[in-house]
Amino acid sequence: MKMMNIEEWVWRFGTTKKTNNVVGIDYSTTSPAICVSVNDPYVDSFQTYDIHYLTTKKKVIDEYWNTPFLFFGHELPNLDGIERYKYISSWAIDIIRSYEVYEVYIEDYAYAATGRVFHIGENTGILKYRLNRMDIPVFPVAPTQIKKHATGKGNANKDLMRSAFEAETNVYLQDIMQYTGSNPISDIIDSYYVCTYGEDDEGKDGDES
Repeated sequence: MKMMNIEEWVWRFGTTKKTNNVVGIDYSTTSPAICVSVNDPYVDSFQTYDIHYLTTKKKVIDEYWNTPFLFFGHELPNLDGIERYKYISSWAIDIIRSYEVYEVYIEDYAYAATGRVFHIGENTGILKYRLNRMDIPVFPVAPTQIKKHATGKGNANKDLMRSAFEAETNVYLQDIMQYTGSNPISDIIDSYYVCTYGEDDEGKDGDES
């Protein structure tokens, strides 16, 4: 299946039917995913989700359909440092601009994380800055809140998150993609639950980043 670039995707799916959308982002330097809850003004009762993800795994750079989802895999080029962060933020901004987005929810830092934590902060900071310049409010959500929202357990692992997603949506990503690796599947699932957390949080007082 031929992969569409961002411009082709916007031309094909447009924004005329996409209003008041909430975005959930699982952001990283290696496999970020963006889930958009698409509210169709012509079909009030039908809620769909468009999920975009970046990956270096050629096998899953493709498009997949399974109601109520559209999945779009985009290739992450081999870049380092600030050039990588700039590319990822530009990819995210292009997608967000293609919808009428009014608020963004993003998975917050895991404060017990080790390793390249400064790189994670630099990468995420660029996106937050650019969204702030666009006057789009950004609400960070703690990883434990996302896990509890999805499974009822704040310490849920990736397998439990996937099981919850499959039980809730009847969508089996490993079967659809013919792929059994962890990423980008776990990132797609996390972005979905960040998004649905945001939907549930709408209208409530939150701490904007």
